[in-house]
Amino acid sequence: MTLLYLALAYLAGIALGQAAWNMGLIACAFPSRWWALFLLALPVTPLLNRLLPEPQASAPLRWPRSAGFRPPRRGLSPALWAGIVLCLAGGFWRYAAQPLYPCLTPADLGYWNAPDDEAREVVVEGYVWSYPSVRDAVQQVDIAAQRLWLDGDAHDVSGVARLTTRTAATYRYGQPVRARGFLAAPYAGEDGAYRDYLARRGVRSQLARASVEALDGPPRGMRLLRALYSLRARGEAAVNRLLPEPYAALANGMLLGIEAGIPNEVMDRFNATGTSHVIVISGSNVALIAGVLAGLFGRVMGRRRALIPVLAGIAAYALLVGGDMAVLRAALMGGLAVTAVWLGRRNTGLISLAAAAWLLTVVNPLTLWDVGFQLSAGATAGLILFTGPLARLMERLWPSAPGGASPFLAASAGDTGKRGVLRGLVEDGVVVSAAASLAVMPLIAHIFGRVSLIGLLANLLIVPVQPLITVWGSAGVLAAALGPTLPGQALLWIAWLGLFWTERIVTWTAALPFASVEVAHYGTGALLATYAALFGIHWRRAIVQWAARIFGVQTWNWRAALAQPVLLVVAGAAAVLVWAAAVAQPDGRLHVYFLDVGQGDAILIETPGGNQALIDGGISPQTLLAELGAVMPFWDRSLDLVLLTHPDGDHMIGQMALPSRFTIGGAVSTAACLGNEASADWRATLDAAAVPVHEQAAGGWIDLGDGVALWVIGPDPGGYIGPDPENENSLVLKLVYGDFSALLTGDAGLASEADWLAQGAPLASTVLKAGHHGSKTSTGGAFVQAVDPQIAVIQVGGDNRYGHPHAEALENLGGRRVLRTDRHGRVHISSDGRRMWVETERAETGM
Repeated sequence: MTLLYLALAYLAGIALGQAAWNMGLIACAFPSRWWALFLLALPVTPLLNRLLPEPQASAPLRWPRSAGFRPPRRGLSPALWAGIVLCLAGGFWRYAAQPLYPCLTPADLGYWNAPDDEAREVVVEGYVWSYPSVRDAVQQVDIAAQRLWLDGDAHDVSGVARLTTRTAATYRYGQPVRARGFLAAPYAGEDGAYRDYLARRGVRSQLARASVEALDGPPRGMRLLRALYSLRARGEAAVNRLLPEPYAALANGMLLGIEAGIPNEVMDRFNATGTSHVIVISGSNVALIAGVLAGLFGRVMGRRRALIPVLAGIAAYALLVGGDMAVLRAALMGGLAVTAVWLGRRNTGLISLAAAAWLLTVVNPLTLWDVGFQLSAGATAGLILFTGPLARLMERLWPSAPGGASPFLAASAGDTGKRGVLRGLVEDGVVVSAAASLAVMPLIAHIFGRVSLIGLLANLLIVPVQPLITVWGSAGVLAAALGPTLPGQALLWIAWLGLFWTERIVTWTAALPFASVEVAHYGTGALLATYAALFGIHWRRAIVQWAARIFGVQTWNWRAALAQPVLLVVAGAAAVLVWAAAVAQPDGRLHVYFLDVGQGDAILIETPGGNQALIDGGISPQTLLAELGAVMPFWDRSLDLVLLTHPDGDHMIGQMALPSRFTIGGAVSTAACLGNEASADWRATLDAAAVPVHEQAAGGWIDLGDGVALWVIGPDPGGYIGPDPENENSLVLKLVYGDFSALLTGDAGLASEADWLAQGAPLASTVLKAGHHGSKTSTGGAFVQAVDPQIAVIQVGGDNRYGHPHAEALENLGGRRVLRTDRHGRVHISSDGRRMWVETERAETGM
């Protein structure tokens, strides 16, 4: 246990160093550069045991000194005391050498930060330092600076700056770039927490209103990271193309550590139910991976032989998700936990965990305050300490007929019997997840101020399907990233079953009363008391005999064990996939989905034969993809036609992500839109994907197939000339199928409506999509009378700052059924050409 004591002393020294720095007891002049000397002196401390007097025996010895016997010391030896003091001082000096906010010099980029209201425009040259994070058409980039230009003067600097930019060009790790913007310290956030978070990662500057240009030259940074991030990017692109939203975003988070694309409302549900650990790459996530792999390899190869492939699987997973420090830290701790549980040596596991924490904080003392480090360490400790008791509890709750625990848990549960692979995988997953969750729950309550009362239930329900996601999904990502698409697609469809089940369970449990409860006044004292009680109860009862089973031999017919269960899993997954695909087949009706994309328009049309056309896309690619994922079949990754009514952001920006996710047959817009500079990025995105773009104007029509057509009502071929030309030149369409029709007006207003009335345009329609989100400048009384719709749909965001829909527009629609996406959510109208059916996300009705 010596190493455990020394590691704890070193961590305590780091904490004392931070306290002294914050109190002003030490500062930049503190001689901290020699911190390593304290640690280098540790090997000589055992000499103290020889130099100091030996203890005298208090009773006659059974073996005399003349025979070489030395009486044992009581308490800690002088060498151990000296080691503890050296580690305490070493940790103290280590923090002083690398504090959270060091004293900066002109060679540091952060030295040139200016207050937010005095930020100066600078030019920074360097290279992309991290894997770019993309959310809603905005890309977050960290740049490792090498040179700074300020007021015409050049300075050689080092440091990292964070900026955001549009996603017209995607920047990759190591790419040389030049950025222009206003240099300031990062946004502090609530209580300065966000600025501290960035500082621990070495990011001490931000560039506001930044523009970025790529530079010629060889890539920079670490070659290994470039290769890993390249593989990660190919895997992300494959997942995005082969899976619908939000399952693609969840898969990217679970399999690749890319969380930026997960919709906020989805992430909130995972947080509320205590299940976010399956998304965030941490010790809990790696523990789950370890449990699944251990259960699988343990049955295939036997417990003694399975350790190496399990550790190799954890390492491969860490490399697949990018190999950054947070992932490697989680993988290291997860690997130590697996080794400790496998060997049945709990104390060895705790010592290894302490050594890993010591090593990580020697590299960067600020890691001690990193939430990911704390959760990873807690999850690993939970796996080491609580796996055995929970395995025995599982045995009592689910006794085996011929049974026994799985090979992974055999040393913990005291059972070397055999059982089916499917049951064993479920048990292992439940036990591993519960052990990790039990250890981190108090920490989550302390850090985030909330506790999930249904977290255990949610985890028990989602754990059994995690192997579908982790094992099959990882294999699918690798297959799709490195080889032909078809094998990867098949494997990812199997993973989709687990993703679908997980998302549904989380959504259901998050809606339960008191799913998440705020915890007030749960401070450090309460946290320590909770852990003291938890570990006290554990050690009182956790006297387990593991050593006798370390060298036990287990025989297993691995061919039969592998073939039958895997065949059963594949056959069952295939049956479910076939059933899901059959249900999603076209039903012979026209379907029109008015998607809930907030303050914007997005309309998906599906013909009776399955052809699909998307009109507009809202302002958020993330929201649009999530809405499409909710209504399109999970296997469908194509759109036959994309139409853009006009280049306003609340109609256009959402479509920017489509070419990277879907195969698009063609695109349609107006001459006014295509000639508008605001649509340049949209055109460039489609051109890069080789999507043909066509113009349409009044008098034209588009055949969607299956007897469905879009008649073009506006704008006139010459375009509209007058006030508000962008909106008045909207592409206005009339969808026709038999006796059913829907007039889709984009953002066209009263001026266009008057022109249509004067020209006698065919306006009468069953459904009217109100113009410009129900603003005062559209949906005039005479126009509504001419259309005479049964149903009016208003696509509008809740509590929008424009006051949409306006009372005058609602008054003009009086007497007709009005459906609003801010109140009713997604609106789904279907028709067989004679009858019409109407469904809303938050209500349902038929006509």
